Amino acid sequence: MKSYDMYFQDKYSHDTNKKAADNFHHFHEAVCKTVEEINQKSGYMQICIPDTSDLKREFYYYAGKNGDKLTNEDFQKILPSLFAKAKFTNFGALDTFLYILSAPATALVVKNAVKPNAISNQVLIPGVTSATVLILAALKKI
Repeated sequence: MKSYDMYFQDKYSHDTNKKAADNFHHFHEAVCKTVEEINQKSGYMQICIPDTSDLKREFYYYAGKNGDKLTNEDFQKILPSLFAKAKFTNFGALDTFLYILSAPATALVVKNAVKPNAISNQVLIPGVTSATVLILAALKKI
């Protein structure tokens, strides 16, 4: 993982498999940078990382097992538990839900205005919703 190598690489070790984090500060920076990288790759949705107390608890739980050193494997184990506690914010997700809800409603209004009996509402609404989801997925919005 790029963030692990950037913050935890032991410059004095000749065995690259034995890299270890030497303190909580490096761990915290690596988690922040990892989240930042994910935010940049995902576009507009933002992930808020957990509080420092949660980070410290996870760090010392895993690092304590290895004599205050955090291995790459431990770092990989910590990230999923931290992301489970993370919150997703920003208005980026709101526009996706707006598309999913407004496209079928708009199609229904247009259908009723043009030719109400052209297609059943039970077919139109799920069809337009599915098409909207497929388009958003193709555009990598969801």
